[in-house]
Amino acid sequence: MALFFTPYPIIQGCMPELEELKSGICLGSLFFLSQAICFFALSKGDASLITPIMGTKSVFVAFFVSFFQLTGLPSTFTWVAALLSAIAVALLSWPQRNKLVSYLAIALGLLTAAGFGLTDALVPHLAQNSSPSQVIFIMFSTVGILSFALIPFAEKSILKFNFFADKWMLCSCLPMGVQAVLMSIAIGFFAVPTEANIFYACRGIWAILIAAWLGKKIGLHEGRVDKNVFQRRLLGAFLLVIGICFIPL
Repeated sequence: MALFFTPYPIIQGCMPELEELKSGICLGSLFFLSQAICFFALSKGDASLITPIMGTKSVFVAFFVSFFQLTGLPSTFTWVAALLSAIAVALLSWPQRNKLVSYLAIALGLLTAAGFGLTDALVPHLAQNSSPSQVIFIMFSTVGILSFALIPFAEKSILKFNFFADKWMLCSCLPMGVQAVLMSIAIGFFAVPTEANIFYACRGIWAILIAAWLGKKIGLHEGRVDKNVFQRRLLGAFLLVIGICFIPL
C-alpha cells in the first residue's frame, strides 16, 4: 500500500516538515502495530470469528473521536449508524455453529479494532493541523518500512514464487491500494472518520456476494450456507443499509 502514496509529495510540491514527519510516523507505527495484532489474532482464531469483531471498528472510531474531542465529532445519527453497522457486520460474518471459539482471538480482535479505530480517529485531527497529503504519505511510508521487519518471521523464502497463492495476493494488492488511497482522502482531507468507516463496512455485503459468485472458481463454497445463516446475513445487510441512511441526517 505504501507505493500507492508516493505521488503525494509530488502533488504537494515540497518535502514534509518536522511536525508532519512526527504525526505521520506516529500514525504509521500505530497502524502497523494494529496490523501485526490482526495477523496474530487470525493465527489464533478463524477469520470468520475475527471479521465480525472487526466490525466494531466504527464504534471505536466514534468513541475515540468523542472521548478525546478530536476533529470530525460524530452526530447522534452517526452514532446510531455506527452501532447498526457493527451489529450488521457481526450478523453478516458470524461463524456457523459447531465451531470452536478462541477467547484469545476475540481479545486480540477487539484490540485490533481499537487500534485501527484510534488510528482513523487521529488521522483527521493530525492531518488537518498540517498538510493532509504529507502526513498520510509519511504514515504509509512508515508502514512500508516497518513491514521489512517482518521478513525474518516468514516461514518460507519470500523470493520463492508460489504461482497459485501469490498470483491472488498480487492481484489483491491493486484494489487494496486503491481503497487505502480513497479512505485516506475521505478521512484525512474531509475529516469524516466515523462516516467513512460506516460506508467501508459495506465490504461485508460485497465480500459475501463476490465470494458466492467467485468462490467456486477458487475453491470456496460461500454460496452453500444453511437457511439460518442466509437469514442472518440478510438481516445484517438490511441493518447496514439502514445505518448508512442515517449518515446524511
